[in-house]
Amino acid sequence: RTPSALTEEALKRIGELYAIEAEIRGMPAKRRLAERQQKAKPRLKSLESWLREKVKTLSRHSELAKAFTYVLNQWPALAYYTDDG
Repeated sequence: RTPSALTEEALKRIGELYAIEAEIRGMPAKRRLAERQQKAKPRLKSLESWLREKVKTLSRHSELAKAFTYVLNQWPALAYYTDDG
């Protein structure tokens, strides 16, 4: 199955968050927190806005809409790490 443009964009955005985590691995907690606040938090906020916008364009019965909705329903727990070192 070939990934859709939306799937590819979502994975690219998530990949950016993982890249930040790889970059800050091993740093002291205070530094990790500062880096997450500066780099990850804005990207995470952008991802949330993008997901909310795109889910409206999909059939709610599609697998992608279900995946996006699941992520959005878990958002507070997902975003918590950006406020932790």
